[in-house]
Amino acid sequence: MMEPKLYKEWPESERKIFRDWLVSHLKFGPVNITFVKKDGTERKIYCTLKPEEITVYEKKTERTKAISEETCPVFDIEKQEWRSFRYDTVTRVEFTL
Repeated sequence: MMEPKLYKEWPESERKIFRDWLVSHLKFGPVNITFVKKDGTERKIYCTLKPEEITVYEKKTERTKAISEETCPVFDIEKQEWRSFRYDTVTRVEFTL
């Protein structure tokens, strides 16, 4: 049996497929995502990109973040705030159809 490759080892075409797949599910409804934070701890987030489930965002500063293809901004349903994670740190994706 072949060992699964790590995200960083995948060719860009496969990484794009994974990113597009994940974002499509996030736009459809809530998704549970488990990932490893920068400090090495595991984090679970119940999140979405479905417009009907996102509350109106009130910008508190003029600061802007650069858009990166390696990070995914999502709306944390439990905290009612925007968060993000790196695609290469995702260890589990769970959702209900």
